[in-house]
Amino acid sequence: MAHGAPSEFAADALLRIAALDPLDSARRIHLIEEAFSRAAEAQQPFKRRSAVQRISSNAGFLDRAFGQDLDALSLRTRAVQAMLPLDAGKARQLFLGIPPVDVPLVSCSSFLVFDVDRYYDALAAAEQRAFTPEEVHDGAPYRFLLQGIAAMAAPAQVAPAARAILSSSLSGAEFPGAVAAFTAALRKMVADDRSFTYSLPAAGAQVLALIEECQRRRTSPLPLIEAYRLYLTTNFSAARCADDDLLEGSGTGSTAVYGQTLDQRSADAIRFFNQRIRMTPLQPIQPAEAAPSTRIGAASGLRSCESGECQAMARQYRSLVFNSGGTALPSAVRETAEWQERFRQFVAALAQWQDASGPEGAQQFREKCAFYGDLIGLSPGGRSREAALRAMLEFLQRSRSQANSRIEWFLPVNALIGRVGLDPLGWGHLADDLYHSNDAVIALYAQLERVAPRPAPDILQLM
Repeated sequence: MAHGAPSEFAADALLRIAALDPLDSARRIHLIEEAFSRAAEAQQPFKRRSAVQRISSNAGFLDRAFGQDLDALSLRTRAVQAMLPLDAGKARQLFLGIPPVDVPLVSCSSFLVFDVDRYYDALAAAEQRAFTPEEVHDGAPYRFLLQGIAAMAAPAQVAPAARAILSSSLSGAEFPGAVAAFTAALRKMVADDRSFTYSLPAAGAQVLALIEECQRRRTSPLPLIEAYRLYLTTNFSAARCADDDLLEGSGTGSTAVYGQTLDQRSADAIRFFNQRIRMTPLQPIQPAEAAPSTRIGAASGLRSCESGECQAMARQYRSLVFNSGGTALPSAVRETAEWQERFRQFVAALAQWQDASGPEGAQQFREKCAFYGDLIGLSPGGRSREAALRAMLEFLQRSRSQANSRIEWFLPVNALIGRVGLDPLGWGHLADDLYHSNDAVIALYAQLERVAPRPAPDILQLM
């Protein structure tokens, strides 16, 4: 079943199957190699996450969708990590087969930034475990790590690359070379503002940790501090997004620091540098160095349920939760025949909501999935819940092309299958429908959950 699935689902399923205890090592290795090969064709090249911390249904949905680690880079690094305890040499070869990580620039109109942390976690793990004693003696792990660090070129790479150096097994003679490669890459990095601003807290913390390790190893951290100062001032003084204050979630995250009004993350980063990182003879970052050349652009696509049809659905749903005065209905009301009938009417209305296409269709898909998820949580059980579950399954079976990407379509599928697996007594009546779904991916993952069940925390983070 996995072999016949689209690439990201095939790779993910093969990795889960390869983790099963009854399989011998040779079979596991073969499955992991297959998964690595199939991962190359995944629809999404990189993992992404929402830079905007303000609560937004679209941002939250996309965060969870990408959090499934079904992008090409995450799948490949998962394969490397799965291979390490089985055949460290093959794990190293797999890692070297990953194309260079060329992180794209992000415009101010996007609220999604790239996340390549897992690549550097795999780099550090392979450096520690994928070399023979003879290769270690010859400095092969050091050269392997250096190649990954020197290629750093984007804000998303700064914190995980520093962490990879810190978690490495470098000798006292090798450590300064790794720091020098990191410093050289940082010195010439010019970033997009969305990624730069989002990455500031993690970058500052890891650079400080690297400075402290330099001091512990009696290596001068001044070149690193100077490079980090240059990285900050170059990007603070460039064109910056007009909505950087939204990154803290309040929409009013601006503050005055050293005479300059900045978003909260930038202000905190400057204070952190001046008070925790800076060393003499380097000067504190001055107000003029933190002034952006201009403010451009703002994130779009955060708002949801703006269409008349969606707002009508939202009003109908609210009537199931609140009375006309806006007070929450007591849970006992949900047991009444009147409430059950209104619930059934809403399920029917969702099913009759005509599918849109294009960008409007992708937005509608997210909205419908949110309504179905809320309904399932609202239902007291019995026939009403079963009706909502079957309606949601029917919708998912026909809507794969409506979603913006395969991983977005799969998120509610994945959550639904996980819910059935977590509560087989309460939800078990739906299991057969999932196993025998007319959608091959749904049927695959329903079977997979039975033979390779996931722990509850992995499922709960999908919801």
